[in-house]
Amino acid sequence: MSVDLQQSLSELQQLFDAPGGSRDEVSKRLAKLKLELAQTGLYFAPPTANPQDLVAARSILEIGSFHSLRSGNLKSYAQYNFALQPFYLNLSSIIPESPNRPITLGLHLLALLSEGLLTEFHTLLETLKVEQLSDIFVKLPVDLEKWLMEGAYNKVYRAKDRVPREEFGFLLERLMGTVRGQIASTIETSYPSLPLKSAATLLFFKPNETSQLNEFAQSRGWELSPSQQVYTFPNSIKPDIALAALQQSSETKNTSAVLSLEKGGIKRGTPMVNMVGPALKLAQQLEAIV
Repeated sequence: MSVDLQQSLSELQQLFDAPGGSRDEVSKRLAKLKLELAQTGLYFAPPTANPQDLVAARSILEIGSFHSLRSGNLKSYAQYNFALQPFYLNLSSIIPESPNRPITLGLHLLALLSEGLLTEFHTLLETLKVEQLSDIFVKLPVDLEKWLMEGAYNKVYRAKDRVPREEFGFLLERLMGTVRGQIASTIETSYPSLPLKSAATLLFFKPNETSQLNEFAQSRGWELSPSQQVYTFPNSIKPDIALAALQQSSETKNTSAVLSLEKGGIKRGTPMVNMVGPALKLAQQLEAIV
């Protein structure tokens, strides 16, 4: 069994590492090998199995977890990651530690964080050794959690520039989705409307990502006024931000838009001027830093 399994692992690794390789082919190989591992019992990390076979099985499952994230399949990743845990936790005295362990550990932490499972995140974190915490793959999700707690969302956004591997990018984008959801909830409960450009800045969408912004807005039921380029939040009962933002902006001369908002029954208010101006200026400064 060892020779055949090692050969299969070698072929799978070559397919996975090949630049521009076929993901469909990797998926087919993984499905076949996963079935073989289940049939032989190696999938379940039996401690009585041949150590070489156990190492090969672990490597196959690790490639499966990496491939799942590169393919954007979170459900498949969760299955592979679950299957890997007995290899890491129960066989430490039987087989050598995997060189991929820091990577899978970092991905596991980031996956928990992106799902908002903070209790599980900290529980896993408490099991780590000091030297593991300084590893680049583990340090990234640890830093991300810290920034989330601080509300330093700009640092979370910029973290995509320091992802150590492609697989982290998918999970980080999911985390940004969670961050945008939190920001959007705050906006919705505070104001009835917001200019499109301001929404893009606050939600960390680039100027060329208007389509993504509109898709995000539609998913939350926001309504866009094409002429005024203002999002309206139907469920909000708060004073309007759009009028104050238009008046605060030094870049707009669109007085007709201001008049239109005023005629729509939108009232001026000191709280809007005091809160919106500084908030938008800060967001613009953060965007400039990014």
